Amino acid sequence: MEALEAIFARRSVGRLSEPAPSTEHLDTILRAAATAPDHQSLRPLRLIVLAGPAKDRFGDVLAGAYEDRCAAEGTEPVPAKLAKERTKLGRAPVVVVVAATDTTGGKLPFVEQVCTAAAAAENALIAATALGYGSMWRTGEPAYDGRVKAALGLGAADAVAGFLYLGTADPAARSAPRRPDLTGLVTHWST
Repeated sequence: MEALEAIFARRSVGRLSEPAPSTEHLDTILRAAATAPDHQSLRPLRLIVLAGPAKDRFGDVLAGAYEDRCAAEGTEPVPAKLAKERTKLGRAPVVVVVAATDTTGGKLPFVEQVCTAAAAAENALIAATALGYGSMWRTGEPAYDGRVKAALGLGAADAVAGFLYLGTADPAARSAPRRPDLTGLVTHWST
């Protein structure tokens, strides 16, 4: 698929099924992510693949983090929400966590490294689309939770840009390529 065609065809699909990206295709998707713009070639990007039984076990981490957040707030976990946290990664056969780590020790604003992670996430989604897969970029409370970050091997100050769900979309979920309306979005500056 041509690059612009993939950009305009990309859609968020909430439920994805098998087949997951093949090993070769997943490697291509991850390499596409790694080509994101990177100020001073710092390589702040971290790509953590959750698949198979490990992905299922990570649901226990998400559920435990939810219970910890409830305890910190002095509330009881809602059973349906707890179950949802435990099984949410089951919405796709593969989930890639995209994160940024501060590799400069404050020499550059950390936001630039987070921007690298966000660009990497978008590259991965476009690559997945070009290869014929569906995708969804999700964040939510787990992206900001210290227990979740620690379980992923990240530090408390690191930033999870997103959880990228990858798999095969139901053909009915695909829609026509979009042509965004630029009204109100674009300004041409002049002196």
